Amino acid sequence: MHLSRRGMISGGAMGIGAWVFAPDAASARPLRLRRRLVDAAAAEALEAHACPGIQISIAVAGDVSISRAYGMANIETRTATSERSVFRIASLTKQFTAAALVKLAAAGRVELNAPVARYLPFMERLQATSLLELMHHTAGLHSDESGVTTHSGAAPSQVALAEEIARQSQPFDFPPGTAWLYSNANYIVLGAVIEAVTATPFSQAMSELVCAPLGLTSTSVDHTGDVVAHRVNGYTPGDGADGPFANAALLEISDAGGAGSMRSTATDLCRWHAGLLGGQLLRPSDVALMMAPGRLRDGRVSGANRFSPEDARYGDVQYACGLLVSPTLDAHPSILHYGYINGFACALQTFLGPQVTMAVLCNGDVGPATPFRALRQIVTAAL
Repeated sequence: MHLSRRGMISGGAMGIGAWVFAPDAASARPLRLRRRLVDAAAAEALEAHACPGIQISIAVAGDVSISRAYGMANIETRTATSERSVFRIASLTKQFTAAALVKLAAAGRVELNAPVARYLPFMERLQATSLLELMHHTAGLHSDESGVTTHSGAAPSQVALAEEIARQSQPFDFPPGTAWLYSNANYIVLGAVIEAVTATPFSQAMSELVCAPLGLTSTSVDHTGDVVAHRVNGYTPGDGADGPFANAALLEISDAGGAGSMRSTATDLCRWHAGLLGGQLLRPSDVALMMAPGRLRDGRVSGANRFSPEDARYGDVQYACGLLVSPTLDAHPSILHYGYINGFACALQTFLGPQVTMAVLCNGDVGPATPFRALRQIVTAAL
């Protein structure tokens, strides 16, 4: 299995304790956003060959105020990117997976503090770690992403993928609950738990638990064999001889499981955060749980002991359940996540006070010219 990048985050996000819901819609202020600045940021990224196509949605209190598409969804067929174009969303999948498990916990079907072996007995051979530690990236499971697998026919079982993780020669990078390290293995195992508990394929379970209840008609677990209307092709930087882009390396997206296998549109992602924060899917206490920074077993916030020295770049950002949260004293507290996978890069961020959500999807590998930072600066200036 190969996921193209380990989700490196730049800039500060937050340590939410007090935030549960954004204020109600009546309190949201109008967003005076200059569309020409959004257009200019997208144009600059396209001119720098960050990617062939970009899709942007910006919503206030759940209502989409800007929905724009630029460039090409498919270079070979000369298909333009549109508001209906469907992109792979990579690690944005993690917050959907976390929400599904929180919903199962609210229904009494799983216990988040229980050891994962309760639901996946083959994990008993490993050190005990809880579902919540997996969700917080404090479980320590090693993520071996050196190989690439291909599948023909049906998508692989998520339980089978979790069994592969359990059989690793080095299952853990550190003892569970003692440090923090972003690991796709954690969420692949969580996807297996969802599959095992619901006794349905992961894609069906996610549809029934999360997507269908919120009316997310363009959001789904992806599979390479799926025929998807308006599907976008993914690209990587080319060698220049045949142009600035080449087709991205093939990847069986199902291997990414609960860590990164979903597809969506920018408008659906805005609806997703509106539904999550607005209580349309979970109870207020469950939303608070999803947004609470993870803790180590000694009680410290998980970011107090980052396993990798390079993760100092996270600054004061803390990881909750598939969400990066910024300090409550931040000028614009927010929840945030990025997604990077072969040929695709995306960002989803909601500024909690003014209830402004920004979703940006690109069909190119992540790089310095991707427009995430420029668009964030435009939105925060408008706030």
